[in-house]
Amino acid sequence: MPNSIYDRGVLKPTEIAKLKRVFDEACRVGHIEPETSRARDTALTILALYNAGMVDEQSLREATCIERPAKSA
Repeated sequence: MPNSIYDRGVLKPTEIAKLKRVFDEACRVGHIEPETSRARDTALTILALYNAGMVDEQSLREATCIERPAKSA
């Protein structure tokens, strides 16, 4: 039986803060409004990378803070 909620895969406050910093930077660099589907996709990507083992903040930034070209009409 797990000793704490963190043993069950729940993110710690420090991890949440790290992921939020990466998300905020990705939104800023990508000109993404936080309450959009694009922001949701960005957040899910960051979480997927983190859950896959990319836990270093700089690596997450490099993987997600890419200026995306504007879609052409």
